[in-house]
Amino acid sequence: MKKGVRVVVVGITVFGLSAFVEAQGGAKPPVPPEQIRATMEAYITHLNGGDAASIMKLFGDNPSVEDPVGGKPIVGRKAVQAFYEAAAPGLKGHVQLDGRVRVAGLEGAMPMVAELTGALNGFIDVIDTMKFDENGKIIAMRAYWNIGEVRPTR
Repeated sequence: MKKGVRVVVVGITVFGLSAFVEAQGGAKPPVPPEQIRATMEAYITHLNGGDAASIMKLFGDNPSVEDPVGGKPIVGRKAVQAFYEAAAPGLKGHVQLDGRVRVAGLEGAMPMVAELTGALNGFIDVIDTMKFDENGKIIAMRAYWNIGEVRPTR
């Protein structure tokens, strides 16, 4: 029985992959998944360094940030830069990747844990999603988190 289930799952997986490749016209994405993954990991490195200027080098010409999702989107380089200049120093050394970066096409998602210090202390789970342009620059970042989910320990 287990072999039959395994064959069905493999069949669905292979069919799904074939359908995906066919839907993409058999072409490789314009930006390799490894490049998107590396950019997302660099984003965390720069957050931990409190380095807004380096974070901005990862973004394209007219980026948007929605942090948290459901909040008012921040649009344009100047506005996004001002956001990171305010936010990055407070996260310096306090953000950790909490799983693998997942990449599909020109988009990626990553689970993180952030340690909050200051007015509110504790830990919060975050999932960031990012969309990339054909040059591998971030054009949209969305952060999924809820302040009500801050907990005292990791």
